[in-house]
Amino acid sequence: MSAPETMLDPVCDMIVNVAEARDAGLTLERPEREYAFCAAGCQMRFAKSPTSYIPKVEAWLAARTESGEPTSRA
Repeated sequence: MSAPETMLDPVCDMIVNVAEARDAGLTLERPEREYAFCAAGCQMRFAKSPTSYIPKVEAWLAARTESGEPTSRA
């Protein structure tokens, strides 16, 4: 499975370009996926309590899949 091009920042609800976030050091790897953030503050809040935010990302990704929006790089 390819990584999504964009990801919901689960802390502030901003849509983030995953590659840009990765280049800026604003991603976190978890067993289920890589999470991307708009800023270090959001990344730190997520890191302190990831289980509070993970369901929001999962729901966002599921909604994108159901609507037919692309979720992967070609």
